[in-house]
Amino acid sequence: MKRLLFFIIIFLAAISTFAQENHPVSWKFSSTKIAPLTYQIKLHASVREPYHIYPQGSAGGMGMPTEFLFDEDNHVEFVGEMEEKGDEQKGTESLTYYAKGVTFTQILKLKSERKTTLAFAIKYMACTNQMCLPPSKKHFTLELDDQGKEAVIVKKEEAGPSKETVAFEYEDFKMADMEGKTIASKNITSKNKYTFIDFWASWCAPCRAQGRELIPIYNNYKSKGFDVIAISLDTDVKAWKKATQADGYTWTNLSDLKGFESPISKKYNIIAIPRNLLIDRKGNIIAMDLHGKALEAKLAELFKI
Repeated sequence: MKRLLFFIIIFLAAISTFAQENHPVSWKFSSTKIAPLTYQIKLHASVREPYHIYPQGSAGGMGMPTEFLFDEDNHVEFVGEMEEKGDEQKGTESLTYYAKGVTFTQILKLKSERKTTLAFAIKYMACTNQMCLPPSKKHFTLELDDQGKEAVIVKKEEAGPSKETVAFEYEDFKMADMEGKTIASKNITSKNKYTFIDFWASWCAPCRAQGRELIPIYNNYKSKGFDVIAISLDTDVKAWKKATQADGYTWTNLSDLKGFESPISKKYNIIAIPRNLLIDRKGNIIAMDLHGKALEAKLAELFKI
């Protein structure tokens, strides 16, 4: 079992490196002079299948909204709200996410003909229907001109997940619950035959869907010796609590609000969510990344139902 889990971790580390160097979202920008001192800037994201990214105002907290953070510049005035249109979007239809690409358009006005370079960061998250990569934050600059040419320089990219060697054996841990009380995982795992440790976040739509699927399984097996510890990778305590209450998770909910920078995230090389471990009373990892019917089938086998 340890040999198998070792190869699983090595495989995931390889995926991590690939994801950092081959991110499924790429950006191109352009600026066009449309009137005296007035420019239209377009920021286009290309998204590689099977991933998608979310609109600026992602409804219901399902998916982290795409956000643009422009450096303050007294020489620049933004005119109106930033508009967006997905590559696959038709007419005025509303999309919950963009699977092919999207163009964000902003009008701005300068106070003089002085040469101007915009500096900004983009925060966004790439997901599939099954999992989400860690949120991305990239910094760019864009020179304004009247030729409409693409002009982008990557200023800085946030550090990706750690490539350090990670443990592949479960170890007990302590973490705060939603009331701020420190909970020792051993107090839960030692009292149950099997414990499902689930890594998720409020902004991860696949996590939320699989969390709701877990509810009837939890209710069916908890009296037989099955329990759940959910570890949220949220950094916003309000969003974490709201999602937990909205979806009705009654099991133990923990978080240190450090997201993918949490020591436990790095320990288990959590490079995408949802992720989970199924452990026995002694802390042996029985299975990883089981959801829905696959998890139910495994529990039926373990409990011999």
